[in-house]
Amino acid sequence: MSRFDPPPEDEPTTAPKSDSNRLRLVEGAAGSWRKRIFRPKGTLSKRALWFLGLLAAAPLVTLVLRILALPGFWTPGGGFMDGLRALGNALNQNFSLSAVPFGQREHVLYLLFLPTCALLVALARLTLGIRVLGFRSILIAVGFHQSGIVPSLILITVGVVTIVLVRPWLRQIQLPYYARVSVILCIVAVTMVAALLLAPWLHLDVLWRVAYFPVIVLGMLAEGIAHTLDRDNAYTATWRAITTVALAFLLALVCSLPTLRVTMLLVPELVLTQIVAIILVSEYLDLRLLQSWDERIAGMAIPKLFATQDGYRVAVVRNRLRTGVIGQMGRRTPKIHSRLSVQKIVDALREGGHTVRVLEGDTSLFKELRQFIPPNPQTGEPGGIVFNLAYGIQGHARSTHVPAMLEMAGVAYTGATPRGHGLILDRVLTKTLLRQAGVPTPAFVRRSNHHGDPHRLHYPVIVNPRYEASLEVNVAHDRRELRQVIKEVVRKHRQEVVVEERILGRQIRVALLGNDPVECLPLLELDPKLRRRTCPARVDELLAERIRDDAVAAFRACGCRDYARIDFRIGQLGEPYVVEIHTSGILERSGSFVQAAEAAGYTFVALMSRIVEVARARYLAPIRPVASAPQHEAPPEDLLPSKVSPQDSD
Repeated sequence: MSRFDPPPEDEPTTAPKSDSNRLRLVEGAAGSWRKRIFRPKGTLSKRALWFLGLLAAAPLVTLVLRILALPGFWTPGGGFMDGLRALGNALNQNFSLSAVPFGQREHVLYLLFLPTCALLVALARLTLGIRVLGFRSILIAVGFHQSGIVPSLILITVGVVTIVLVRPWLRQIQLPYYARVSVILCIVAVTMVAALLLAPWLHLDVLWRVAYFPVIVLGMLAEGIAHTLDRDNAYTATWRAITTVALAFLLALVCSLPTLRVTMLLVPELVLTQIVAIILVSEYLDLRLLQSWDERIAGMAIPKLFATQDGYRVAVVRNRLRTGVIGQMGRRTPKIHSRLSVQKIVDALREGGHTVRVLEGDTSLFKELRQFIPPNPQTGEPGGIVFNLAYGIQGHARSTHVPAMLEMAGVAYTGATPRGHGLILDRVLTKTLLRQAGVPTPAFVRRSNHHGDPHRLHYPVIVNPRYEASLEVNVAHDRRELRQVIKEVVRKHRQEVVVEERILGRQIRVALLGNDPVECLPLLELDPKLRRRTCPARVDELLAERIRDDAVAAFRACGCRDYARIDFRIGQLGEPYVVEIHTSGILERSGSFVQAAEAAGYTFVALMSRIVEVARARYLAPIRPVASAPQHEAPPEDLLPSKVSPQDSD
């Protein structure tokens, strides 16, 4: 029988296990058991682990030597033991801080206990998963020591309550972040001065001791609370303050233990062991055991996306930074998009009763979403929704990146799908789809260079990059000027261009909201010469009806969802032409979309909540079978004529 033939059915397929095999199985089971408990990340090599082990063990060895050399500690005599005692005695005399004058010991102990406190904070945050305000617990513990626990708690309580009450008003008057923090610091100082003024009247010594609390510590605590209020809500900020103060109390208690204080002065090299312990906690004990419990206590229990309550978690995803990438590659998004503020949208969503957090649409997004809106553990349904305001950071089809990430992660979100963004991003494909849907759009051709004449197009024409949102109007009035404009746009964007006729008639913008059905908000007319917008636009009802029908047809043909803005131009013969479709960057507080919504009776708060609601309803709706799409011919290579005339890019 060949060694490749299978064994007969009546013969065993495996040989009996030897003792060594059984030992390996037992060791493997033990190893897997350790991995399940400690969950190593695998970021430390064996060489690094050996080095860290030696570094952590060295102070423990010196501690034993120091103990052997202490007076009255009996050990058997002998040359070897005498040598160890001599080494320990040398360490006690020459490498110890026990001789520091009593009046200066507290300052030295602050330094020695800093690694101890950092280790306890790491255990609380990484192993237990209790969220605190950074390392402010360590500073508060120092304040406890200087002012006493009761005066410090009184001051912190008054400060936290004042900040929580004043913070909404500071945001209402639209103070920038640093101005809000500055005002909060001033409120902290006023609180401490008020305590000093009240102390003689109330004859309370505890109020005098408030003044000894380090103002910088209270200021940093106030700043941390303010930042948490910006990102989350008052419940979360209050709970984080409570857990931070509780951890500070534990740190103060540990650092006040007499035996530990004497040990740290006698053996200062123990700080090395604690530093190694922090690294090992990060490697093996990053378990976050109580994180879900911590969030529930904070009043942030995971709300189902499909719950009956009006408020649930909304993650506002935007692109403000450009650093959250692995490497720099491809064309970067224009800076104008990163400067657009989302704070008013965030404030409106919070006013609508939602728990909101602002996240960056970069490589950190998955981790942040997993913590903020994890799925329902029983059903796997999304635990919240993403309000997608991201433009992308770099590369091709940037606007599709965040929606694609959310699709892959299984997270609900507002706005178009990656496919929808891709359709709108491609001007040639967009115009082809509009034509197939019977929606008029200006005649156009595509060009990869400045050679050739755009037959059948009437000047003036507009030149735009095929795959980029146009931030400027590139107009050509004759063939010579057209060649120059095409050459410049191709050089700048490094892609082919779309040349289309420019329509010079009235500009009408249509804001659409919802999915099934799509709500058409009042039409808005833009007058660029007078820099004025009129809503509702003064348009004949028959023409207005046609514009609305074409807008909804364009919305559906190009894969829009939840909300979009369709821009029209009215031709010389009174025929409306779709010139642009916008799904991003249209929710500015003073923009056309919001103005149309206000004309329809929506407040800004109601509009933001409505967008979330229509997206939520879309995920709630039962999945319908997709009808097979009709097959269309591919667009011509050069000319894609239309039954229309010219336009402008707004």
